[in-house]
Amino acid sequence: MKKDSLSPLLYIIILIEGYIVLSTELLAIRQTIPFVGTGTDTVSIIIAAVLMPLAIGYYTGGRFRPCKIYGNYISLRKKLTFNLILSTVILLPGMSLVFMEWFFQNLLVDMGITSRIVQTSLYATFFVAIPVYFLGQTIPLVSNYFTKTKLSEITGRMLFFSTLGSFLGAVFSTLVLMATIGVHHTVSLTFVLLSIVVILLQRRKLSEPVFLSLSLTVIGLFLNSNHVMSDKSIVYNNQYQMAQILHKGEERHLLLNSNWSSMYDDYGRKYPYIEFAERQGIDPIRNSETPRDILVIGAGAFTLGFEDENNNYIYIDIDPDLLKTAEKYILKDKLKKNKTFLVEEARAFLTRSKREGKKFDVIFLDAYLGGASIPEHLVTQEFFIQIKDSMKNGGILITNFIASPNFADRMSRSIDNTIRSVMPHVSRVVMNEKLLPFNDDANIMANVSYIYRHQEDYDLGVIYTDDKNTVYMDKPQNMLNAFGKK
Repeated sequence: MKKDSLSPLLYIIILIEGYIVLSTELLAIRQTIPFVGTGTDTVSIIIAAVLMPLAIGYYTGGRFRPCKIYGNYISLRKKLTFNLILSTVILLPGMSLVFMEWFFQNLLVDMGITSRIVQTSLYATFFVAIPVYFLGQTIPLVSNYFTKTKLSEITGRMLFFSTLGSFLGAVFSTLVLMATIGVHHTVSLTFVLLSIVVILLQRRKLSEPVFLSLSLTVIGLFLNSNHVMSDKSIVYNNQYQMAQILHKGEERHLLLNSNWSSMYDDYGRKYPYIEFAERQGIDPIRNSETPRDILVIGAGAFTLGFEDENNNYIYIDIDPDLLKTAEKYILKDKLKKNKTFLVEEARAFLTRSKREGKKFDVIFLDAYLGGASIPEHLVTQEFFIQIKDSMKNGGILITNFIASPNFADRMSRSIDNTIRSVMPHVSRVVMNEKLLPFNDDANIMANVSYIYRHQEDYDLGVIYTDDKNTVYMDKPQNMLNAFGKK
């Protein structure tokens, strides 16, 4: 390349490199959710796997000088091309769902590696850190094609275009691409952009590096094609979650990020925890003279209360694609007029509801997909205070957690402590009565429901001691009501 004569082309290369690095980071975070769940711990590992290799790449790229290796002269152009093709080779499996399923669910498990932190670290090391390291060398390598007479000005321009590319990778890839064409096609675009950069770098556009890069891109396009997604029963794969539809006999199941979320069939059967919630919170008011207000946090497939045409329902979820998917594949029908779906984050909705003075007779909390998919901001004391503040006097809260039935793990105990710190007298029910009191296995999980009835000016009671005991005053005085009529 002739110095400065191709400046616009070089800035385009820097722009694309910035986009690829940031979009790769966000795609890695999003793509690993079905396997290691969500949380600041796994996110921080992937971010670290981008930032540190990027810094090292800047450093080593700046130290590179054209040289001979094993008799082959390695020019700047060859070094850039090698880096891009090697990054493509590594990202090809690392960003493809087919390989990721094998890597997390087979390879690592067969090796006895089940810790989500270790799994994330291994994935990030091999499939994020290494390609980012090579991509990070792009700016210092490309800088050699610029004249050194205006070093500060050129450096500023390179950083501007790199940061602009990173901005597009952070915003455009998530808010636009993942939301419209899906995660898998956003991954495909990354491979296309890598090929474009390889082509731009070559003097001969029909050279071997171009054919190799295009071949790798074709493989990437196939692995992330609609055909492959359809074979895995994936109906959409947006920035929030991957949705699959599976049929078991007459049952239609919705899976979100590989977790069993909802089920419905032509006879109206649903998952046991949904039917339990309806028996406790919906059936007693199903035909109430005055319609009640019911809030469902975590819409799933909208099966809770689907047949109820009397009460007023508000379903909230952050995923806008849930409703059309549920109506088309699970419910086989439209939601009735008494039901509203709001695309809104749970805590933002509760904050707005408090500001507007909106409260509910029944709140069903089902925002936890199980496994490692626990929204951290929806298990805090402050969140449950928001829930409590949104309940009418006499209102009912019913939750669904995937937790240890017998408190065998710390998370289950901590969630219980947190809920009771806000709602002291709450019932805990394990679905199908699988309490397992003699089992110490912390990996056994079950659907666990908490049921709370909100009462204003509630008497919390006291603690009885040998010195002070008022049980004779506190016990039911009407023994007929205490033991029931015979």
